[in-house]
Amino acid sequence: MRRDIFPWLVEHHYGTLDELLVKDGLLPIQKYDLREGSDKNVPYHGFLFMVDGPKILDRLNEEGLINDMSEEIREEYNHSELLLTKDDFFSYLKKQELEGEDGAYVFNSVTGKVVSCHFNNNPNLPEDFSLTDRLPSNFVFYDAKQLDLKYVGTKTKVAIKIPASMDNVHAYQIKRSPYGNKSTGIGMGKVTHFDKNGLNEEFFFKRNDGVISGVYRPYFAKEDYRSPKDLIISDLSRFEEIREQYEKAA
Repeated sequence: MRRDIFPWLVEHHYGTLDELLVKDGLLPIQKYDLREGSDKNVPYHGFLFMVDGPKILDRLNEEGLINDMSEEIREEYNHSELLLTKDDFFSYLKKQELEGEDGAYVFNSVTGKVVSCHFNNNPNLPEDFSLTDRLPSNFVFYDAKQLDLKYVGTKTKVAIKIPASMDNVHAYQIKRSPYGNKSTGIGMGKVTHFDKNGLNEEFFFKRNDGVISGVYRPYFAKEDYRSPKDLIISDLSRFEEIREQYEKAA
């Protein structure tokens, strides 16, 4: 069984929003000095996961894509707690948030093994590789008509490049940099999923007349980058169910 961690990351993300709101009733954009596209002053952690089956750690290491590979990391991976359920996964994320800043991780989607590491940003890419072909123009800024790569962060570039260079590896990310303009954004970033072809799906929050909803954007083909289909989700607790129904219908 391969675990699909995208809905887990979405649920963790809106759980983070609830925690921030409980503290003082203010959205991040109302309390902190935040700018769309910048992670400065953002009050929560981000995550980047490289995901595949049992050979994921060995494959990344053989390709030279783990900068700090050591016996210690291999031992930690081999004896890691197993993230076999959603609760296991949430508990792990909470521990990581207490221990430090943004993290990057290798996750075995079959056995549930996980380890923190640093990824190399220079994989062996296909000759026709292009970052701009793997992202919609409004990926960083909600109202953008053209993508400016200088605003695409290093972790996001890693999330695009490594799956492009290796079959079956998927990258999942909770981005810290806020998405959305002052009238519609809430001061939080996206949840993203990249595969070999680029951005596969994303989720973010949108505000309309004070009501916060989730927006799910799947990308079934490159053409969807030009005209994405937004699925508005009011009941965020049903995200996984609604996403599954939407994908079956599509």
